[in-house]
Amino acid sequence: MTIAFNCCKSLNIDTNRIDYSKIDNSLKQQQCFVSNSEFPSGYQSEYIQFSFNGNFPGPNGKGVQQLSYFEKGFIDMDFIDEQLFVDYFFDDGHTQSLGKLWGFGGNSTQYIGVNVNGTEYCFEQPLMFNVPTFKGLTYIGDYEIGSIQCDVFEGTSPVSGNFTKQILFVDKSDCSFISSNGENINTPISGYTVMNLYKFQSSADPSYFQLPTICLNPLSTSQSSLLKNHQIKKLIQNLPKIIEHYPF
Repeated sequence: MTIAFNCCKSLNIDTNRIDYSKIDNSLKQQQCFVSNSEFPSGYQSEYIQFSFNGNFPGPNGKGVQQLSYFEKGFIDMDFIDEQLFVDYFFDDGHTQSLGKLWGFGGNSTQYIGVNVNGTEYCFEQPLMFNVPTFKGLTYIGDYEIGSIQCDVFEGTSPVSGNFTKQILFVDKSDCSFISSNGENINTPISGYTVMNLYKFQSSADPSYFQLPTICLNPLSTSQSSLLKNHQIKKLIQNLPKIIEHYPF
């Protein structure tokens, strides 16, 4: 018995592993990122992400845990200056989070904007993740998503590392990112993550890295009495999962 997975793969119930054998690794017709000079300097895209028992960092970044959730939003990424912006909605069936995140590798600082009961808050924190850099991808073959010819790359998650196998599908015609699949490995619990990207543009928009007025005088999470509010505390602890999923 098989179940369709991300419109291009199948999940074999007997093995609990995604069958990647249909990826054509004999043609070797790589079109994208043949050399480092072809790597994008950044990108912006809308996205939708689903996870069923996918591996993610454990509490305080130690070990791994399995999470099931839905997330959607917009991401603007600058690989060169190591900065990003994410506008996101997260739902795991227990908690819903709506917020914005600005991350800056240059000064290792992040800002989280949340809305609670109609009031906007902005919190400043030390950077709690590595701003992704475009590296570590290995070309493994060719495939199609619908009728789109794709280069297929394998990467390693910067967060879950050897516990997650990441596959990235890239449109051969313009080297835009289309989809990324994650699969748990080296753990007894099977799990899968799928992310699709929409309206992809292969350059960052620097305007999104400009902090809003409310973040020019941010609250400190180490001092703010607002953290006694359970709702606020939970919102700022729940970072968008896209920054922990991408294989860069």
